[in-house]
Amino acid sequence: MPRLTELRQSLPATWYFDTAQYERELEAVWYRDWVCVGRSEQVAQPGAYLAAAIGSQSVIVTRNGEGELRAFHNTCRHRGAALCRDEQGRFFNQRIICRYHNWTYSTDGELLATPGRIESEGFHASHFPLYRVHVDSWGGFVFVNLDAAPSRDLLAFLGSEADNVARWPLATLRSVHREVKSLACNWKIFWENYSECYHCPRVHPELCRVMPAFRHAVTNPADLPGWEPAFAGDSGRPRVAEGMRTWTRDGQSALPPIAGPTTSDIEAGVAFASFTASMFIVAHPDYVRSVRLLPTGPESCRLVIDWLLPESTPIRNEDELAPILELARIVIRQDGEVCELNQRGLRSRAHERGVLVGQEHDVWEFHEWLRERLAAL
Repeated sequence: MPRLTELRQSLPATWYFDTAQYERELEAVWYRDWVCVGRSEQVAQPGAYLAAAIGSQSVIVTRNGEGELRAFHNTCRHRGAALCRDEQGRFFNQRIICRYHNWTYSTDGELLATPGRIESEGFHASHFPLYRVHVDSWGGFVFVNLDAAPSRDLLAFLGSEADNVARWPLATLRSVHREVKSLACNWKIFWENYSECYHCPRVHPELCRVMPAFRHAVTNPADLPGWEPAFAGDSGRPRVAEGMRTWTRDGQSALPPIAGPTTSDIEAGVAFASFTASMFIVAHPDYVRSVRLLPTGPESCRLVIDWLLPESTPIRNEDELAPILELARIVIRQDGEVCELNQRGLRSRAHERGVLVGQEHDVWEFHEWLRERLAAL
């Protein structure tokens, strides 16, 4: 989308803290879309599981005896007790056992046993499997969809954004470091912040040294007035500064290159893939970083950041990861601070809604996307 050429208003301020609005967005987006909840290696073996919270809902992802992904609501069919308390673990003997009354299920969700139950007429175990949730994977990432009948499959949901990182062997990469951050801001504020670089010169000086376009408060140099392609096929793709090759403090890296990215990918030093609104990927010639976003309340959200490398990359200790961790940590901290400031200011009784400037076209596009989703309720 080209830069905005006329004044556009942002969303109503109340949408960022009103409980009823938050519930509407859960129904319109988070309970209908594919949401990334983790990496395949977290559930690599049959019986391994991960549990994820999406709004008020809790989901279990595991693998059955054949190694196929399965997902269920974290709820026993007896009287609704939660089945898992930990975010990750393993089901002993591939049996999911409720801690309350020991109802026992297979990793396919079938009810296998109800210990101590006195027989009653009309009870059939086959009538009480776990509540299934749609699950699929792409590029080593696990996605679930809470809708009973998703309107599209995972690949259709990912769309052309997946092409931006298609040259990277995402499915064979492994998370070498994970960090979890809780922010005191509405999930939309974080996504809006990610969608624009108007804030970059003031908030991210370290990142701007690596990314020249960001110094001019744009994500894409093609947004700059008077921009002209420097060569045939130049789309203004964001790229690292001359002499730099990746996102580290000095733009350098001792890590070996990842096999797959093209010469153009390597020269650019970065590629982005954004899957509104639960995840974005920032891919470099030497490593990949994913950021997962989950709403935890009207004025809070949770980030899960993974740094991914090929399994063959020799890492003897975490100190060797310091260069690729440092810059991202700085940027995430800076973004978190301004997002929380944004949340606090929206409570003003005088502020009904904001305005968008020319380079905030992706923010406007996000707002239009959300309005369409809400209108479909």
